[in-house]
Amino acid sequence: MNLITILFFILQLSIVSIGLAEQANNEFRATWVITWEHIDQYKNPGQNMEKIRKIMSDHKAANMNAVIFQVRQSGTAYYQSSYEPWGYYAGYQYPGYDPLEYAIEEAHKHGLELHAWFNVFQTSSTYPGTPAAGHPEWICRDQNGISMTSYRSVSPGLEEVKNYTINVAMEIVRNYDIDGLHLDYIRWNEHTNTGREAVEPIMELQRRDGLISSEELQNLNNNPSGRYLYDYNHRFSSGIPEGFDSWENWWRWSVTTFVETLHDSIQSVKPQVRLSAAVLGKYNWSGWQGYGTVFQDGAKWYNEGSIDHIMPMSYHWTTASGFTGMLEDNCPQCWRIFVEPGLESGRSFTVGPGSYILDENNVWYRHPDIVANIRSINWVKGFQFFSYRSWDENNYFNTAGQSFFQGKTKVHPTPNIFSIRPNKPLLAINAVDSVTMELTVYPSTTNESGWLIIYRSMDPMATPDIGEIISIQYKSEDITYTDYLSDTDLVYQYFATQTDRFWNESESSNRVYTSSGPMPDKYKIAQNYPNPFNGMTTIPFAIPDYSHVTLSITDIRGKIIATLIDQPMLPGNHTINWYGKNDAGSHQASGVYLIYLNTGSKVKYSKRLLFLK
Repeated sequence: MNLITILFFILQLSIVSIGLAEQANNEFRATWVITWEHIDQYKNPGQNMEKIRKIMSDHKAANMNAVIFQVRQSGTAYYQSSYEPWGYYAGYQYPGYDPLEYAIEEAHKHGLELHAWFNVFQTSSTYPGTPAAGHPEWICRDQNGISMTSYRSVSPGLEEVKNYTINVAMEIVRNYDIDGLHLDYIRWNEHTNTGREAVEPIMELQRRDGLISSEELQNLNNNPSGRYLYDYNHRFSSGIPEGFDSWENWWRWSVTTFVETLHDSIQSVKPQVRLSAAVLGKYNWSGWQGYGTVFQDGAKWYNEGSIDHIMPMSYHWTTASGFTGMLEDNCPQCWRIFVEPGLESGRSFTVGPGSYILDENNVWYRHPDIVANIRSINWVKGFQFFSYRSWDENNYFNTAGQSFFQGKTKVHPTPNIFSIRPNKPLLAINAVDSVTMELTVYPSTTNESGWLIIYRSMDPMATPDIGEIISIQYKSEDITYTDYLSDTDLVYQYFATQTDRFWNESESSNRVYTSSGPMPDKYKIAQNYPNPFNGMTTIPFAIPDYSHVTLSITDIRGKIIATLIDQPMLPGNHTINWYGKNDAGSHQASGVYLIYLNTGSKVKYSKRLLFLK
């Protein structure tokens, strides 16, 4: 490949990079993974663990960077809980492994965040040990004081409910290395006593949040007195709770105070755990909405920082224009005008397309256009799709990774007072052969885990915003990544960064370049040249491992004349010049001198040189 061709290629790459710079290599990408998509009570532990590995591998193939993994459902747990029993899909017993612990381990191995998906007030299960079984008085009631008999929900208005649920959530935060806690059913329920009959537990489990049937919506409008919006301590007959001018304000306040208290609790223990919420796709417009129907004020939480990330369940729309309309084109029936303070704060707003809805309407092919239109709105920071099974059944992960999700991305940084920008790491390269480049990243600190990111580019001005991300790994120690070149005539540069758990990214490391020489396998000093010398000589030396190196010049009796190097050094072949002077800058007498290379107190290698004035 001639020079003109290479320069043209670099120019084209730069043009593409400018186009991608608007995304700045940051875009949240995930799917919601429901309990029955990751565990089956009729399969053995090995099979269920294999399913988790496949889930993580699929997300990685799609160049996603997060998984929203359901761990609490209907008042039951899919992790080691001291409060609640194992769930239905685990057979109500320990499944032979801890699904959450294993999912976290595999997610981090695959360079993915793990957000623990936590159903809050919907606690339909009456299995022994669940809230509905142990505390039937917590269940919501209608205006006549009659409790729910199906799709049971505990009342957000009861302090004991809120305290209990926060304890359940905080056990996860304290005991597991999650990246986020994701709240679902964080609202009052949508049910009425109209024609209410007992339903099979499996139907209660499989009810999807975010949508409502036309019949149920009609019941809400025609039978408001039959809604389950009261509890034993806040009866309709007792009137509006003291201090409030309407039931609606009290309902919204009761949910909001729970969210605020939970966020404060997380910040006091593990501030790096981001609190997110799956809120209804319509904030305060139409007949089915968060604010007015189920008293969920998601915009308030987002704007005031009670949640770090808002994830609307955008299941009502099946066209690209429909998504941009609900985001900002159809205002006031849009999100933007209600979330400006949250957007300005830098907190994440991401969109949740209902992939299963697209599938049911035979418009699956619209995914790329929907993604492209949403990306045209610069304040949207990514996507989460509902749900994993739809993507799996449509074999869509590889397709997405090769098309609209081509290229890896980072998660947007989360603003937080506890976030401290890490120091930059060091990067070493070992050319195993002409096409195989082995890259090793040495983090600046080893006391805390974070994300180590490797970039590749032909643009000499590449930055973490536009360089191609080839590896994201969650580690506190050194990592190694092998890159295979498709064109050995081109010279690529690599650099690395590291982040804290908030994705606050360091400056770029040193830059290394593709080469044909292998990494040295031992410490060595080659003969200096010229030798003898007068004025200056070059000393070649080799280092096989990242280590603190001292390279000294001594006289024939071993007295140190000059210390040329005393610092950590990357592995590789290096050179250093000596000008025949001591550390004070004085010229030395002619004679024989020794070069010593050591790490720590152990001499690794020595060589003689002859200085002639």
